[in-house]
Amino acid sequence: MFAPERASGPVIGPVDIVSDPTPVEPGGWTGLASTGPAELLAAGLTETLGRLAMLAGTALCTPRASVMFAGTYLLPGKNDAPRIDGRLSSFEQGLCTDVVRSQEKLIIEDVRVDRRASGTVWPEPASMRAWAGVPVQDADDHVVGVLWVADRVARRWSASDVAVLETLAQVAWGEVSLRAALARSARRAALAGTLEESLLPPRLPYVPGLQVAARYAASGTGADGAGAGGEVLADFCDVFPSAGGTWGIVVGDVCGKGSAAAKRTALARYALRAAARTRTRPSLLLADLNQVLLDWPTDDPRFLTAIYAAVRLVPGGTMVRISSAGHPLALVRTANGRVREFGRPGDLLGVLAHPELHDSQRLLRAGDSLILFSDGVTEARRGADRELYGDERLRRLVAGLDDLTAVAMAEAIQLATLSFGGGRRSDDTVALVMKVPGNEGAR
Repeated sequence: MFAPERASGPVIGPVDIVSDPTPVEPGGWTGLASTGPAELLAAGLTETLGRLAMLAGTALCTPRASVMFAGTYLLPGKNDAPRIDGRLSSFEQGLCTDVVRSQEKLIIEDVRVDRRASGTVWPEPASMRAWAGVPVQDADDHVVGVLWVADRVARRWSASDVAVLETLAQVAWGEVSLRAALARSARRAALAGTLEESLLPPRLPYVPGLQVAARYAASGTGADGAGAGGEVLADFCDVFPSAGGTWGIVVGDVCGKGSAAAKRTALARYALRAAARTRTRPSLLLADLNQVLLDWPTDDPRFLTAIYAAVRLVPGGTMVRISSAGHPLALVRTANGRVREFGRPGDLLGVLAHPELHDSQRLLRAGDSLILFSDGVTEARRGADRELYGDERLRRLVAGLDDLTAVAMAEAIQLATLSFGGGRRSDDTVALVMKVPGNEGAR
């Protein structure tokens, strides 16, 4: 694992990381450098760390979450617009500095009564009442940054809340290390090819009586599929026969990129295929995968999100049972053009011992379609103002696709997000469509 070399000054390394846990003066948490070696990693790194921050906020139900590194404010957190100068408030700086100084987590249920916050200028009353931060440690166990979340109301942080933060903090440093190693590696293109083969099946199988199609593209690619080179999908999909005459359909998103992500994604795909030989209930299959991820011996923990659908042809249509693990919910488009979300939200995989997962079931009739997609679709950004493509735009698009084939629908979704992004993709995207054909039969 890459670790920054030591230097005489406090700020070093390709992403301006402090590797020596010396006290950080107020104001030491600054904006990401716009030039120099940090720029080499920033383009892809901030997107991934942004997901980590959003996942931390989502998992703990907080309005604010950030991944920070001493000397560098890498990115804003969930629903937290950065200040123009990219700096933290003096209160936030003080709390992050305390974590680096102490090399310990800092858990505050109410900043108004906690003695550890008494020497710091308090935030505005409505901005923050509870704060939890854990150290980000490098390969030598030096504290180099902080992953933190904040709530506007006082709250008790549970042991599982802290465990989630500590796991995500490990992933944050692993991503920084991996990006640095990839940037220095002459074998980056070969690594990219290996990862893409692990994430995607070479072709989707023929499913009797149904149309199934998938379209996928890596971040940075344009309409011709050309990209920055060496970048590969972190999203994955798969379609395979399952027990009892059913078919398994899955779309997922593994944290990070590179060889570690490739191994974790290959593990996920084949663990699901193996489990699906004996059972079909999606929530149980995802729970099995979660245990496999937790039990897998590794020093580089990786989590993932996934949505799994068990599909079976029945008289009058196709029965679909579905479960989501931290992944965007599926959409169902009925033959008359109505679009509805399908399923219930669940916890992501590879973090909690007992994630909350749910099953939902419905019958799809002739002309109905099931759409699974990765968050790169709804989180596609417009170049000018960085506005998100969003859920509503996707629903309106799907509603207007009329009686298209599954292939045409998947292509339309990819082209719409590409056009919205000004011809470039800001994130990996996967769109998988399953359609119950009309009286004309499967095409």
